[in-house]
Amino acid sequence: MFRSPYGAGSPSCMRGTLVFRCIIAIALLAGAPGVQAASAAHPSGVVTILQGRASVIRALSMFDAAEGMRLQADDLVRTDKDTFLRIEYEDQTSIEVGPGTQLQLNHPAARKKSNRPALYVLEGWLKLAGGKSDAAAKPAFASVGMDVVDATGVVVMHADHATRQIFTEQGTARWLDHDAHGAEPVNLKQGEFLVAAQDHPPSVEPRPSADFMEELPRPYRDTLPFRYNLFREHAVAPKSPVPFTYADVEVWLNAEPSVRRQFVTLWRRKADNPAFRAALDHDLQKHPEWDPILHPEKYEPPAPGAAPPSPAAASQPAPPAPAIPQNH
Repeated sequence: MFRSPYGAGSPSCMRGTLVFRCIIAIALLAGAPGVQAASAAHPSGVVTILQGRASVIRALSMFDAAEGMRLQADDLVRTDKDTFLRIEYEDQTSIEVGPGTQLQLNHPAARKKSNRPALYVLEGWLKLAGGKSDAAAKPAFASVGMDVVDATGVVVMHADHATRQIFTEQGTARWLDHDAHGAEPVNLKQGEFLVAAQDHPPSVEPRPSADFMEELPRPYRDTLPFRYNLFREHAVAPKSPVPFTYADVEVWLNAEPSVRRQFVTLWRRKADNPAFRAALDHDLQKHPEWDPILHPEKYEPPAPGAAPPSPAAASQPAPPAPAIPQNH
């Protein structure tokens, strides 16, 4: 038996308008979350333990998490620096969220249309324990430039701006690189520890580093009892939801393209808020998919009669510049 080492008008004019609308629609739909039907088949996750404060962003609102609250697919969860949050599913899958963490929640067996895991960790701590999921949909999660798939036991990850550290506490898992010049997949055995940094090949050690163990959230050191049934008949509704600000979601708006594009559809109405719109525009180079929303005039069709010059006209040389009179 393994022992833990922890101790998202005219015909021509009409055609032009239609093209313009299609451009906007494509911009909105290109990054739609697209979680496959698998996610809908899983019940909501339930907050069973909350120590400290955690906030949830759902659609256009933000509210505080609470024990007994049902969290939905694609909720954005953020924990404070001293927070521990445990989310459980009816199939006994559990997600433990450590301090200073931001993630997009989905059942670990759910996948995006791209087949990447739908559970996405932007930064912070995650401990994933698989439940009674079927063999065709093993637990998995994604992070910046990488996925961990086919988890068969308990996997812990810490993600910061520079590195991803993955520890297979129990069972096995498979690490996949999504960088442009990615490394080969790595099969992780029980107890192994992988460190992946941008532009560097991953390294695998037979056990986690001393620094990793020292920084490990204290609740991760124990195997916690399953508490889902305590909240089965008692659902806690969000209290006092408020609109979120640009600062609340800036890291998501500027995330890797496959993640951030979904928010163009989800948060389109936020562009009607002057402060949010101004902030979007200021950092537009970090999320260019918002350009058709912020500057639709760039994508409008030419006015009727304002046809572009013909190729023949365009090929004619420019007339010579007038001579400058000389003084004699």
